[in-house]
Amino acid sequence: MSKIIAHIDMNCFYASVEEKYNPELKGKPLAISGAVKERHGIIVTSNYEARKYGIKTTMRVGEAKRLCPTLKLMRPNFEIYQEQSKLVFDLVREYTECIEIVSIDEAYIDLTNVKDPIKTMATIQRRIFIELKLPSSVGVSYNKFFAKMASDMKKPKGFTIINKKNYKELLWKLDVREMHGCGKSSSEKLKKHGILTIGDVANANEVVLNSILGIQGLRLKQKAQGNDNRKLKYEINRKSIGNSSTYPKDLEEDSEILNEIQKLSKKVSERAKNRNYVGNNISIMIKFNDFKVITRAKKIATYINSEEEIFKYAWELVLENYSFNKGVRLLGVSLNEIQKKEELKEQLNIFNSLEDEKTIKVKTAMKNINKKYGKTVVKELNLKDYKKKNIITTSFSKDFLD
Repeated sequence: MSKIIAHIDMNCFYASVEEKYNPELKGKPLAISGAVKERHGIIVTSNYEARKYGIKTTMRVGEAKRLCPTLKLMRPNFEIYQEQSKLVFDLVREYTECIEIVSIDEAYIDLTNVKDPIKTMATIQRRIFIELKLPSSVGVSYNKFFAKMASDMKKPKGFTIINKKNYKELLWKLDVREMHGCGKSSSEKLKKHGILTIGDVANANEVVLNSILGIQGLRLKQKAQGNDNRKLKYEINRKSIGNSSTYPKDLEEDSEILNEIQKLSKKVSERAKNRNYVGNNISIMIKFNDFKVITRAKKIATYINSEEEIFKYAWELVLENYSFNKGVRLLGVSLNEIQKKEELKEQLNIFNSLEDEKTIKVKTAMKNINKKYGKTVVKELNLKDYKKKNIITTSFSKDFLD
C-alpha cells in the first residue's frame, strides 16, 4: 500500500500574520526586514504584492525601496509568529499526530491511516484559512519529494495532487532549477551538460550524474523517477493537547468568554478521549486587544479528560487571572502532562506492587525482631487501637522514656 503524504507550506507566513492583525496592510506591498530604517537591512520575507515588483528574500532594504517606493517595511515579531505557527500545527494534530514540522511555516503530514485523506487535508487547509486567517498551499502525493514539489506548484492557496500516473506530465517538463534539493550551483552544473529539465535528470546516465554531482546526482535521479522512501520524523509522545481560537472582534462580556472556554474545553476533551489520553495539569492562554499574552497553568491532584473537569479548572484560571477590563482576541485551553490511560494504569499497578513489596519487607523485619527479642517487642498499629488513642511502644522506647 502506497503512503499518502501531504506537505503544507504557509504562504508568505510572516507577512500573512502581520496582515491578519492589521487588515489595512492587505493588498499593499509589504516586507519584513531586520533593519527597516537602514538601507543595508535584509528582507526576511515579503507578500505577493511586493514580489510583483521583484522583491525577494535576502534583498537589501535599499534595493527593495528602489524597486517599490511604496513598500511597507516592518520588523519581525517572532513571538507572534511562533504562537501562530503553534496554532496551525495544533489544528493539524486534531486529525493526526503523524506530523513532521520542518520549520515555523511548513510541515509534512502522514495521512496514510486517515479516513478520506484528501478530504481531510482540504478541510485542514480550509480551517487554517477561515479560523486562523492564514493562507497556505498544499501538496499531496505518495512520497515526501513529490508532496513538496506539489505544494510549490500553486501559490497562494493551492492544492495539488501528484500521483504515479501524472508525475511525469506535471514535473518532468519543469526547469531543473525548480527541483527541490537542486540548488543554483547544482542546476548550473547540470545545464552545462545538457541536463535542462527534471525529466532530463530522471533519464540521465547514472555515470554522468555521478561525475557531475556525485551521490547527490544519483539521489536527484531517484527522486525524479518517484523513488523516495524517506520516512517522516515525528514524535508521537506528546506532552499536551490544546485548542485555541482567534476572534474577529474583541470578546468583552464574561458570558462570551465563559461560552468560548466551554467550547475549547469540549474540543480538548474530545481530542484527549479519542486518543485515550489523560492529564493532570490545565493551562490557559489569553491574548488581549493590546496584543499582550498571558499563560497560566494549574496542577491538579488527579488525571482527567472530561469536558466538565477541564472547563472547571480552565474557568478557575480565567477568574483568577483576568478582571474583564479589556477585550480578548484569543483564548486557548490545554490539558498538559498527558499520558495514555492504559500506561497510567500500569504505573499505578507498579506503584501498588512496590507498596505491597515495602509492606512485606516491614512485616518480615517485625517478625525477625520479635523472634529475637520477644513476641510483643514490635506490634502493628490497627485502626481500633488508633481510635482508642492507644500508644504503641517498643521495649526500646520504654527504656528511653524511663
